[in-house]
Amino acid sequence: MKHFLPLVALFLFIVAGVKAQVTITNESFPTAGDTLFTAVDNLPSGISITPPGGQQSWNFTTLQSPFTRRTVLKPATQGPGSSAFPTATFVAAIDDNLSAYYRRGSSKIEVQGLFGIDPLGLGVEVVSRFSPPALSQRAPLSYGDINESETNMVLAFSADALPAGVLDNLPITPDSLRIRINVQRSDEVDAWGTATIPGGIYDVLREKRVEVRDTRLDARIGFLPWQDITDIAIQMLNVPELGSVAETSYYFWSPEAAEPITVLTMNQDETAVSRATYKANNITTNVQNTDALKPGVYAYPNPAIVSVRFEFTNLPAGKYKLKILNILGMETWSRPYYINGNLIEKVDISSLRKGTYLYSLVDDHGKTVTTRRLVVIRP
Repeated sequence: MKHFLPLVALFLFIVAGVKAQVTITNESFPTAGDTLFTAVDNLPSGISITPPGGQQSWNFTTLQSPFTRRTVLKPATQGPGSSAFPTATFVAAIDDNLSAYYRRGSSKIEVQGLFGIDPLGLGVEVVSRFSPPALSQRAPLSYGDINESETNMVLAFSADALPAGVLDNLPITPDSLRIRINVQRSDEVDAWGTATIPGGIYDVLREKRVEVRDTRLDARIGFLPWQDITDIAIQMLNVPELGSVAETSYYFWSPEAAEPITVLTMNQDETAVSRATYKANNITTNVQNTDALKPGVYAYPNPAIVSVRFEFTNLPAGKYKLKILNILGMETWSRPYYINGNLIEKVDISSLRKGTYLYSLVDDHGKTVTTRRLVVIRP
């Protein structure tokens, strides 16, 4: 009996030192009225994917982004095209001209469909429905859970609805077009532990998602059957969304947040993390709506020491010149770029002296797109 108390104390000490895995319930589901703040690092460094298992510790404090993205979840009835999704719970703008409709249930959140520009970006405003609805989140979620899901989307429309010139490169003149999308997804909760991101540390479950998406384009002339023109369209129309692609991502879920703490998206051969989306904790004044990112360039970190990332966003296709100017307006560095949409570039600024500079983006016609301040510091 004299050994009982020391053994109890030792047992309690061991138990206290072992963190228990968490379970994600529907209490952390997002709903109408929520505002989600996230940031995206399109050039993550120092991030590695650990093997499956429990009681892990992930350090993602190296993640950085030039601005915070704000996503407002509104009641579905307030969204454009809401009449097409009468049973939806909330709607969110996910792009400039695209809204997603969600239905929140007791055990899952599903994406019922989209309203806005067609999935291939051809310029047609459409209602796109998933059949069955695409799984977004589910609960309860526990370590070891495995889930398989599949969804399809079939969307047909008249070729006359397309903007002029879109189909000029095709060797045929179709009367109608049809987009077919099949998505197969495998989810496995393969690890648990704690994740540290800028501004916070969370108990999390890690969910590995493997998604295989096949997107096809059909054409129809008169009363002839539909013909698959995917291969021709890839070559002639320059539509990168067409074809089959597999993507692996790791979602880190916490009962403390409605959005994932971090989402790590792997490159095609799964050797490195190509993009990281994470919960933005330290909200600054540099907040952008997800549907209102203006064309321009952002520098971060700012202040910078040795290197700085320039993130170009939403720019029309063309030639540009990025310049760094000193406080007197004299050019100290410049580089030409061809940009179509978004681009991120890491630049060595170790040769610049400590002080305040300006960075300016100029288009091919010599017009200044944007000018902002850059601060260089030295340890």
